[in-house]
Amino acid sequence: MLYHADISDQELHRKIKSSELTLGGNSHLRIFGALDCWSGKRMKRENRVFFMSREEALEAGYRPCGHCMKIDYDQWKPNSDQDLFPREIDPTANLLSGDSIVNDYGQVISFDSAVEYFSRLCEEIQWRHDEAVMFGKKIVTKRKVAWYGSRRFEYAYSNTTKVALPWVDVLVELKQLVEQRTGEQYNSCLLNLYHNGSEGMAWHSDDERDLKPQGAIASLSFGAERKFSFKHKKTKKVVSMILRSGNLIVMKGQTQDYWMHRLPPTKVVHEPRINLTFRTIVE
Repeated sequence: MLYHADISDQELHRKIKSSELTLGGNSHLRIFGALDCWSGKRMKRENRVFFMSREEALEAGYRPCGHCMKIDYDQWKPNSDQDLFPREIDPTANLLSGDSIVNDYGQVISFDSAVEYFSRLCEEIQWRHDEAVMFGKKIVTKRKVAWYGSRRFEYAYSNTTKVALPWVDVLVELKQLVEQRTGEQYNSCLLNLYHNGSEGMAWHSDDERDLKPQGAIASLSFGAERKFSFKHKKTKKVVSMILRSGNLIVMKGQTQDYWMHRLPPTKVVHEPRINLTFRTIVE
């Protein structure tokens, strides 16, 4: 396996021309495919790798691209319990109680489309390590974040303030999809990139004063499957669910008033996850 960052373009072209390298891959997503696959056109140089053969890519732990290597991908794709016994979803059902409302819309994006969106989000979003101020000390997290919106909204949490970047195409597409599914309107989006299971989010509520009171917050997940939990602030009751790639849930009503939520760390997940929470900032 050869990293693009470790070789000059001239030497790379020579190796491709002489068939020393026959396949390309994304080291961040651990996917490999044809050198001319359109999925890899937007890839950053530091994420691009090359292989001599299909066998070398598979031995390195990469999986075939679902676009340009459809047959290989179909042979590789595992038959999960979810595929065999699809879960019936009722998006009107409340997973919590009373006026604290959480609706699960299930997987609103297909597996292949979710892979493509994950790749686009990795490449097109301006990711930055998150920062927080605790007990007067500045802390920089391993987790990365990004904040986008319809205007230069300021969003303050953890004693820091972020200024929204303008929408990019991939977020506009996903915002329209989420608004169509949920029947709600959103003017901003907070994104989190968790590199593996060791990175999570502690118990908290999205109750910052900048947010619309009791407004809907739509959470859309891509990448690794992760456990997501809610805990009642008084009774300490815990409600947990598994969020898969392409999964959409909505929190609204008094959820933030009476419940906290978190993404618990885990040792069994080694792949990255991206979460988008579409929100409404009070203008």
